[in-house]
Amino acid sequence: MPEPGNVKQLEAFLGKVNYYRNFIPNMSTKCRDLNELRRKEAKWIWTSNCKKAFTNLVHDMAHITTLAHFDGQLPVILATDASNYGVGAVLSIRSTDNLERPLAYASRTLTKAETNYSQIEKEALSIIFGIKKFHSYLVGRHFELITDHRPLLAVFNPNKVLPITTANRLQRWALFLTGYTYEIRYKNTLAHANADALSRLPLSDNNETMDDNEDYSIVSYVQTEFEHKWHITAANVAKATDNDDVLRLVRAFTLTSWPGGKDKEVQIKPYRNHRMCFSVHKGCVMKNLQVVIPTDLQRKVLNMLHSSHVGSVRMKQLARTYCWWPTINKDIECLVNSCAICASMHTMPCQKYKSWDEPEEVWSRIHMDFLGPIWNSKYLVVIDAKSKFPIVADMGNNTSAHNLMYTLETIFDWLGPPRSVVTDNGPPFCSYEMQQFFDKYEIQHVTTAPYHPASNGIAERFVRSFKEALTKEQLDNSTDKSLAIRKIVRMFRWTPHSITGEIPAKLLFKHTVRSPFELMKPNETADSCSKSKFAIGQFVWMFRFVRNKRPTWEPAIIIQQLGSVVYLVKTSSGQQHKRHQNQLRVRFGSKTINEDDFSLPDDLLNKLNDQQVNQQTQKQQQRQQTKHCKTKKSNKLIQTVQFKRYPQRERKRPNRF
Repeated sequence: MPEPGNVKQLEAFLGKVNYYRNFIPNMSTKCRDLNELRRKEAKWIWTSNCKKAFTNLVHDMAHITTLAHFDGQLPVILATDASNYGVGAVLSIRSTDNLERPLAYASRTLTKAETNYSQIEKEALSIIFGIKKFHSYLVGRHFELITDHRPLLAVFNPNKVLPITTANRLQRWALFLTGYTYEIRYKNTLAHANADALSRLPLSDNNETMDDNEDYSIVSYVQTEFEHKWHITAANVAKATDNDDVLRLVRAFTLTSWPGGKDKEVQIKPYRNHRMCFSVHKGCVMKNLQVVIPTDLQRKVLNMLHSSHVGSVRMKQLARTYCWWPTINKDIECLVNSCAICASMHTMPCQKYKSWDEPEEVWSRIHMDFLGPIWNSKYLVVIDAKSKFPIVADMGNNTSAHNLMYTLETIFDWLGPPRSVVTDNGPPFCSYEMQQFFDKYEIQHVTTAPYHPASNGIAERFVRSFKEALTKEQLDNSTDKSLAIRKIVRMFRWTPHSITGEIPAKLLFKHTVRSPFELMKPNETADSCSKSKFAIGQFVWMFRFVRNKRPTWEPAIIIQQLGSVVYLVKTSSGQQHKRHQNQLRVRFGSKTINEDDFSLPDDLLNKLNDQQVNQQTQKQQQRQQTKHCKTKKSNKLIQTVQFKRYPQRERKRPNRF
C-alpha cells in the first residue's frame, strides 16, 4: 500500500486499520502521530515519525497474528469497493467468534478507459476484479459478496431477474457471475473501511496484482523437474512387477505353464491372448521386444510418450517399439484428447456443409449482407433464396439500424415482407431496433454462426461477384456509379443462374424478360396473326370531326395499317388521318366520285400490282392442278377440287398520274 498523500487518503487508511483493531495491539499509541495530521489547524507535513507509524501499522495488518489461514469449513467473505481511480478487494473468513479475519488483500489502479466508467460500473468492476483475483478460493463454494453500492443488489442478485434496462457491460458481468454461488449483501460505506482504503490507496503497478496462477506454475515446475530427474529403469519395472498382482501371476505362468480352461480372473484374460509372445528377463515381463509396464508405472510412461505433445499416431508408433500393456492404445487416445495444450492447438475439424432447404415460394426467405466500402460507399445486398433475384442498395457510409430499416421498407413496398431473413451477427442486424422491426412484420430472423460466412453462402457469393464487377467498372474508367450499379445488377437479374438454370427475374415475376437478346428472336406477334378488316388501297368512308359542327362522313383510302384495328387513311385533299376501324366503313364505287383523286403513292401502288400478279399466277396453277377422280366400284365422284371462279378477261389498268 502506498503512503497517503493527503488527509482524505490518511483517513481511509486509518479506517481500514480501525476495522481490524481487535487484532492490532496498542493501536491508539501507534496511530497517535497519524491522528495529529487529521486536526483542522494542522498542516500536512509527512515526517519521519509519520512514515514510521505508517510502516508499523502496515506490518501489523499483514502480520500472521492478523491474517488467517484458509479454512474451507468457515464462511468466506469477499468485500469490494471502488474509487475514482482504483479498486480494492479483501478476502476474509468469519471465525467461530463471529469476527472477520482477513485472508488476503488486493488492489489496482484503473486504466484510462476504466476511469470513464460510471460509478455503478466501477463498483461492479471491483467485484469482478476481486472474484477473478481470488478465483481459486471462491469457485465451487458458497460465499458472501459485500458491496457499499446498493443498486448492484438488483443487478447481481442471483435470486432476481436481471432488469431489462441494464447496460450491456453489466449484463456481461452478471452472466460471468452465474458461474459462482454467492449471496450479495449491502454494507454502509462507514462500515466498509477495509475495502474502501484499498480502493483509495491502490497499487500503481497493475501487473503485480494480476492473477497469473502462480501457484499452478510452481506446481507445474516441480512436477516437470521431478519427471525429468526420475527415469524409469529396468530395476524400477522389475520392482513394480513384484508389487503388481496381475503381472506377478503372468510372470509365474510364463516361467511355468499357463493353466488350461478359462481364467477365473477377468484381468488375466487380455494377457492369455498373447501368452505365446511373453518371456521373462531380469524380473521384467517381455512381449517380444516390448516391456510389459505394470499399472503403477503406466501413467509415467504415458507422460514420457507425450512429453513433446505429439499426436496419438506417433505415440503408438513409439510405444510399439519399447513398451506394452493391454489398454495402451485406449490410454494414449484418452491422454491426447484430455490434454489442454494439444486441444488449444488442434486443427479445425473436417468441414461439413448442409445446404439450406429450398423454399416453396419465391420471396419467402431472403439473405442479406453488407459489402464495402468500395467506390466511397457501402452497399446492402439482398438475395431471394428461391429465384436468386438480387437487390443492391447504396447505403452511403451509413449502415445504422435506422437507415437499414428505411431501405428495407422501400424494398417491401414493391415485393412485400418475406417470412424469414438470414444475416450474420453484425450490430445493425442484431440491434434492438431491428428486432422490433422484424417483430412488426412477423419476420423470423435467423443469424449464422460467428466467423462462419459459409452459413450465409448465397449472400456472400453474390457479394464477391458484385465487388469484382464493380471494381472492373472502375478500371474501365466508368464515372457514373449509379449507372454502373444498374448495369451490373441488371445483368445478374436477366442472366440464367447457374443453379436454377432460369432467369431470376422470370422466376420472381413469372413472365419473360424482353432483354436485348430476347428481341433478336423472330417471334410472330399477335398483330400479324389477326385478320384485318380493311386492306391497303381500299376505299372507305372516314368519320370526320369538325369543331363546333356536326361530324360527317368523308371519302378516303387506306394507305397504312398502324395496328390490328388502327389505320392511316388519306382524303382527296391529300391530308392523312389516323382512325379506328369503328370510325371507318366500306365505300363502294360511285359515278359522281372520281377515283383518281385517291391515288396511292408509287411504292404502295407497285406493291399492290405485284400482289395482283402473284394472285393471278397462283390461280393459273390451281386450275391446272384441278382433277376429278372417279372410283372403279361406284362410278361416283369422290373428290372434286373446286376453286372460286374469276373472269378471265384482263382489264386495262387505269392511267394514274
